[in-house]
Amino acid sequence: MSHPQSAGEVRVRFAPSPTGFLHIGGVRTALFNWLYSRQQGGKFLLRIEDTDLERSEERFTADILASMKWLGLNWDEEPIYQSKRLDVYLQRAEELIAQGHAYKCWCTAEEVEKMREELQAAGKKPMYDRRCRTRKEPGPAGAPYVIRAAIPLEGSIEFHDMIRGPIKFENADLDDFVLIRSNGAPTYNLSVVVDDVHSRMTHIVRGDDHINNTPKQMHLYQFFQYPVPKFAHLPMILGSDKKKLSKRHGAVSANVYRGEGYLPEALLNFLARLGWSHGDQEVFSIDEMVKAFSFDHVQVSSAVFNLEKLQWLNATHIRSSTPSRLAKIVVEDFTTFFAPASLARVDTKIGHGLITAHLSKVKLIQEIAEPLVTLCTPGAIEFDASIIKWGKTPEAKPALKNAIAKAVEQLSAKVAAYGPVARVQQDEVWGTVASLADLGMGHGDVDGFFKTLCEQFGVKLGDLMAPMRVALTGKAVSASVFDLVSLLPWNEIEARLTKLEAL
Repeated sequence: MSHPQSAGEVRVRFAPSPTGFLHIGGVRTALFNWLYSRQQGGKFLLRIEDTDLERSEERFTADILASMKWLGLNWDEEPIYQSKRLDVYLQRAEELIAQGHAYKCWCTAEEVEKMREELQAAGKKPMYDRRCRTRKEPGPAGAPYVIRAAIPLEGSIEFHDMIRGPIKFENADLDDFVLIRSNGAPTYNLSVVVDDVHSRMTHIVRGDDHINNTPKQMHLYQFFQYPVPKFAHLPMILGSDKKKLSKRHGAVSANVYRGEGYLPEALLNFLARLGWSHGDQEVFSIDEMVKAFSFDHVQVSSAVFNLEKLQWLNATHIRSSTPSRLAKIVVEDFTTFFAPASLARVDTKIGHGLITAHLSKVKLIQEIAEPLVTLCTPGAIEFDASIIKWGKTPEAKPALKNAIAKAVEQLSAKVAAYGPVARVQQDEVWGTVASLADLGMGHGDVDGFFKTLCEQFGVKLGDLMAPMRVALTGKAVSASVFDLVSLLPWNEIEARLTKLEAL
């Protein structure tokens, strides 16, 4: 059995290996640790498990740190880098040898493999036969050796998982696992326990693929005379086909989600609900998650990744965000989409209005950034005239062009009459601004103006909007033309619609 838990603050950790970019499953593990620490008023630590010197890369470490900061999963103490503590692991292993809890093993990899094959052929569990555990003489001088844990030969070890309840392992089924490899590198089970002891961990929250490591690590905690932490093993995340989550299901780096335009709080909301529930509530703020989180409501069965639900949550959180915040995200995360002159126009009063005009239908911030590239371009834009539909028949084109020309004429006159005031209204980026919105013409007023115009020229409103939409945005599909005509400075509207006269 484990030792009683020591009193004091809750201390948890997230310990990724920088052998790849931060995977979405790792983010959920970090989130559950972070939520619990914040709810309990404890500490959340970050540990970089970079003992695999061949596969660990600095770019992956940088990705982990950047992703954690973007997600707002802030840690409370300086990160621990295991690669800087290799001498500590070796020292602790030597201490275990001196205490009789570990021993040196000179058996070669080939010999150990032969032992396992023979045991398996005999119908027994394939494991090391412990022959070096009772060896009296050391191996040949200079011969490589590993250090193995001396697991008790009788009895059992058990713990109460905070999610799964009681779990028990017979010691006879546990191998004398390797602590230090023949090249001097520590194994996972040794390094994590040494660091958990060093960092005074009280709770270990990780994926259920580590359950079989837990009894080995519990023995080490006891060898080190450290109170065994409480454990919580999270259910696996599966794809929609109920198979292990992979890239085809959306299992990619957190920074990829950022690049596609997911909000960090939406991604965290989605991941929190993968295996955890709080009544029927689906949409959570960060504060609500901290307040409601409990391991009592983490399910044992695997959770299923649902991209449509993630996009729905992202759309919901986008609509709850301010235009100012969304503008800053567009400028920071989608810089490469824009020419400098267009980018400068995004985080402005007019840019905020254009963002608001797109919120009703978007699921990703990328879907806001893409139309802004054109809308924030100074002056007239280039567009593909072949995508313009001039009504149902060729005969409709002249009337539609005449209606657009009349609209430009009448609205230009309105703005000109408003001119003396407009000339005073200077925008640092957009220049001298005069929009229909300045005249008090919002969506409904612009809608009414064009409906009247359509009656005058005998054309349909949808047919009139189609060429105007392409001239204004360069696309056949866009946000409401009425919003765009109202919000954009009139000189921009006039320059773009006038191009239709030559077609």
